[in-house]
Amino acid sequence: MLNVNCFRQGLALLSRTRVCQLSEPVSGCMLSLIRTCSSTTFNAAETLFEDLGAEVDGANMGVGSPSPVELNKCADMLKEAALWRMSQDNVQNLFQYGPRSGDPAFRRALAGFLTTRYDDEVLPEQLIPTAGATQGLALLTSFYFSTGDVVFVEDLTFFVALNYFRRDFRLRIVTVRSDEGGIIPSDLERLVDQYSTELRTPSSERPFRAMLYTTPTFHNPTGRCLSHDRRAELVSVARRHELLIACDDVYNLLPVSLSDDIPARVPQRLLSYDNVPGDDLERGNVVSNGTFSKIFGPGLRLGWLEGSDRILEPLRKSNLIRSGGAVQHMVAGLAQGLITLGLLDTHVDSCQVVFQTRARILHAALLEHMPPGVKWHFPAGGFFIWVQLPDNLDGEVLAASLKEDSVLIFPGVMFSPDGNFRNYVRLSFSYEPSETLLKEGAEMVGQHIRRLLEEKG
Repeated sequence: MLNVNCFRQGLALLSRTRVCQLSEPVSGCMLSLIRTCSSTTFNAAETLFEDLGAEVDGANMGVGSPSPVELNKCADMLKEAALWRMSQDNVQNLFQYGPRSGDPAFRRALAGFLTTRYDDEVLPEQLIPTAGATQGLALLTSFYFSTGDVVFVEDLTFFVALNYFRRDFRLRIVTVRSDEGGIIPSDLERLVDQYSTELRTPSSERPFRAMLYTTPTFHNPTGRCLSHDRRAELVSVARRHELLIACDDVYNLLPVSLSDDIPARVPQRLLSYDNVPGDDLERGNVVSNGTFSKIFGPGLRLGWLEGSDRILEPLRKSNLIRSGGAVQHMVAGLAQGLITLGLLDTHVDSCQVVFQTRARILHAALLEHMPPGVKWHFPAGGFFIWVQLPDNLDGEVLAASLKEDSVLIFPGVMFSPDGNFRNYVRLSFSYEPSETLLKEGAEMVGQHIRRLLEEKG
């Protein structure tokens, strides 16, 4: 039997913004949100999947990752890419400390791949490799900010990032309001003015007063995209107030569409609004944090930061990179092979079709099984459908109830820094490869909602 109090305790730790401190007793429930347990504590877990109780016998609509079906295809592609790369001249350089900016051949290949996918020019000199988006964010956070500095986050946002800022870097989280259109730039500016005396003083080496962490494209958990006007306004606010905008751009290349008559589209990324010809390009307030985790496999641990020299050059000169050289240098060489041989393009094309198909299946099943009062919209891209429950239902209670029937979903409150959105849940369509289980999972969600509503009379 799932201990609901334990479930609530774990979620409370993820959703609180200013209350949870490192010294606070947590009863072992740190990230373990929805694991079946018979006591009020959780055992230590080895992986995030274990932390989240992500292995279930039924429909897994919790995990935001490619499914085992997609990951199984990666082995043969990586073998082919490795054989190609090992046959190139100077292969020994792959095993040496790499250039601080990353291998030029890899950056040229990645820039070409992204230019085609974004339909917008990406320059090799504006890229540096990372060990995935998490490490990219760590690099930005640790270099430009210190304990007690302010990070603005939108309400809603990626729950792991909240703990990351709060516990690992001990930053002060300030929540920016959002609506159906995404983050509200005017509210960000209001908060910058409100906290003006508490923001850091810029210097030549660290020129930013605070950071805004945001997912403007195919947002997690809502699947929405920030509008053109709001993107432009957000960049303007950042420039006026010397903010660094760290864009979690991990889903950018995975658009979906409900109808074949309306092709799925990759929108203009936020960085392009900060990188306009004729502007002072020595400035730069936006950095795009990308990853191979969603378009290939999380285990590759490879990503990239894209931005201006103002942002990236201090990172290249940092002692962390100066000592070790390019991050994931050898892995980047293998990824160069994936790109050069056209394997990554083919795989991303396939993933787009697969994820779009699963999104449509889940959407159709929700239409069939959801009771009146449940609302959602078809996402523009990414991995998730964001579902609004009737006002008197609690997403935590629904998720705990479903977990007892081996169906995994995540409650909305875990994505809110301030514990809002209690009557919402996030459903993932990326990880569950079984069409049957996706349909059965949606049906179970509907059944449990009806039961909980009946219990409330």
